[in-house]
Amino acid sequence: MTSAPHAGLRRGLQLLLAVVGLAWRPALADEPFPSKPITVIVSLQAGSASDIATRVVAGELSKRLGVKVIVENLPGAGGVLGASRLHGAKPDGYTLAALNNGLITFVPNLPDRPSFDIGTLAAVSMIAELPSVLVVPAALPASTLREFVDYSRQHPGKLSYGSVGMGSPQHIAMEMLKSATGADLLHVPYRGGPQAVADVVSGQIQATWIAVSVAVPFIKTGQLRPLAVGGGTRSPQLPDTPTLKEAGVREFEYVPWVGLYAPPNTPAPVLRVLSEAVQGVLDQKASRDQIAGYGLRARASSPAELQQVGQTERGEMAAVIEGLRLR
Repeated sequence: MTSAPHAGLRRGLQLLLAVVGLAWRPALADEPFPSKPITVIVSLQAGSASDIATRVVAGELSKRLGVKVIVENLPGAGGVLGASRLHGAKPDGYTLAALNNGLITFVPNLPDRPSFDIGTLAAVSMIAELPSVLVVPAALPASTLREFVDYSRQHPGKLSYGSVGMGSPQHIAMEMLKSATGADLLHVPYRGGPQAVADVVSGQIQATWIAVSVAVPFIKTGQLRPLAVGGGTRSPQLPDTPTLKEAGVREFEYVPWVGLYAPPNTPAPVLRVLSEAVQGVLDQKASRDQIAGYGLRARASSPAELQQVGQTERGEMAAVIEGLRLR
């Protein structure tokens, strides 16, 4: 049996512990960010340009933030699988995703769009631009873009091109090229760029857009032939390859980009910490040079700037995709 004084003392201690506990909870809620590992989902396969750029940044972010930054590849459905995982993640800054412009600006304009609003993802920072080149099998009897277009029209329904899915940058860029030139090409979607490149090399398909950094080794060994680079200037890695404009296509340029995103409703202070950390990484010459060594261009931004880029391009692509009759 417990005496009344002892019972009173016990109740007093319990009350004190409860009060201390209440006072302790806000301290836990306000712990510094980040205080545990961060996972960055890459919505494309390992070895893709998006993956390469993200891994360079993630490695330096680990040092800058003082926590491990883990890169997880989650390809599929043109990047929608990775974006879906991000959309459903806890908005605490510990789950991020590197997403390309096709997913952010093209996919929301397709008839078979995701069940969630991609525009609600929280922008963190741009990571890099991904200069790309249009390649064909070396054995194809076409040395220029004009010859390729003419050859496709001479063989209607026989030539195909690869992309990483409906609404991907490669898909929309090739459909725009078809619209501008009258090329006759069938679309073959792949799970990732490496398979598409392998099938161009083997001649299973006849064309794809691919990051310059990925294409160069195949071009040097004579397995692929470059027809045009997508940007407004020639690539230092492919100085003899014309731009689309130089090759006679003035209607558009093709320069994919990849940005870092967080789940919807991620607090602004968390986004600011992450964005400033990415900016710090990309301000380092060593990081920029490492990214450039892969044929990519480092490009950082504030959350607001990346959000605006996404909104603007999403609006512009609505009319383009409508004109391509992909709806």
